[in-house]
Amino acid sequence: MSTDRHLLGTQGIGRLLFRLSLPSAVGMIVMSSYNVVDAIFIGRGVGSPGLAAVAICFPLQMLAGALAIMAGAGGASIISRSLGAGDMERARKAFGTTVSFASGIGIAVALLVFLFLEQVLRLFGATEAILPHAEAYLSVILFGIPLQMFAMVGNHAARAEGRARIAMTTLLISAILNIILDPIFIFGLGWGMRGAAVATVLSQMVMFVWIFGYFYRGKSALSFVSKYLVPSPRLLREIVAVGSSEFVRMAAGSLSIVLVNGALVHWGGDLHVAVYGVINRALSFFFMPLMGIAQGFQPILGYNYGAGNLVRARRAIRLAVTASTVLALIGFTAAQVFPREIFRLFSADEALIAEGVRAMSLISMAFFLIGFQITGSAMFQALGKARPAFLLSLSRQVLLLIPLVLILPGFLGTKGVWISFPLADSGSFLLTLYLFRRELRNLSVSGPAGSD
Repeated sequence: MSTDRHLLGTQGIGRLLFRLSLPSAVGMIVMSSYNVVDAIFIGRGVGSPGLAAVAICFPLQMLAGALAIMAGAGGASIISRSLGAGDMERARKAFGTTVSFASGIGIAVALLVFLFLEQVLRLFGATEAILPHAEAYLSVILFGIPLQMFAMVGNHAARAEGRARIAMTTLLISAILNIILDPIFIFGLGWGMRGAAVATVLSQMVMFVWIFGYFYRGKSALSFVSKYLVPSPRLLREIVAVGSSEFVRMAAGSLSIVLVNGALVHWGGDLHVAVYGVINRALSFFFMPLMGIAQGFQPILGYNYGAGNLVRARRAIRLAVTASTVLALIGFTAAQVFPREIFRLFSADEALIAEGVRAMSLISMAFFLIGFQITGSAMFQALGKARPAFLLSLSRQVLLLIPLVLILPGFLGTKGVWISFPLADSGSFLLTLYLFRRELRNLSVSGPAGSD
């Protein structure tokens, strides 16, 4: 454990970034596979109404994930900076506060939504045709939210101390189990939507047990000590402040999906909601590796910044930006060249495929810019710069995408919904570039140097 932490300050940046980002990227892809695999089997077993139902439920799942990532990313930022500064006591307090906060929030969210399930689904855009499928799915998914939130916080903490493989293994085991259980419950037992949800929750339960065991067995420098599990108000404020950018980004994403679904129901129909649901899941396979790079590079940047090693900090930033831009370009190419093949994985409905090809080509037009946006926001988060990180998290979804989705469909119909995405991506890229260049100038190389 100690060796892993010291590597953050001594191992070559390129090798270290690869070592931490690859497991994180694989882990993020694996995490996205829950929704992708569910959608593929639901599309084949239930059809377009089932795909639309999953699309309606997705914003709520994103909102729960946003709360978990707010706690996890905020706590991880403090943990990695504290480890870099040699302050083990503060790192352990931050871990305990993060675990207690996320667990409590997860239970509260699950109970609240369960009590008002139909009202929530209607608020999120469920029509009469979609509602029964959405209720069958979400009523089960809610049981897994507290488990998922704890596991996500644990994964962030493991990455913060340089143990990215632990996080990857946790997600990999649960995802493989989900892939095995989905066809058994959906087709074998004939449970349909409810079967997909049961498979997901059982997989999340395994994920919870695995990451809990990692900390409980003392394999980490961070552990469940009762005095640290009592939340520290001061650390909790810092966790929320630093992690709020991630929460706002994902919560805004959740809100934008709700508004997009509403616009599609109004200007198109349930088929268009299903199309958007498929695109969300398909693009997540390209989006998640970018998040993996960001998560892999954050502990490197946070540790070296906390240790005053600004040469290594700048080197980590440059390499992370390059890697994320290359991956975003690959995702852009795949979405532009193979949209029909991607949609055929989810459905044989030719009407859905035809509209899906048109929509994906438009939505992904500026996808090659997203890698830089994600890395830029992650940089401010790792440095503990809450305000610029918060602004960047607002820029794409709240300041740009939501107004565009509300305005453009009135002139262009469903096409206005689709082109709102590349316009928002372009505007957010320009803002990120401005703040990024200004912060890079502030990271003077006159501080303590270290080997690359």
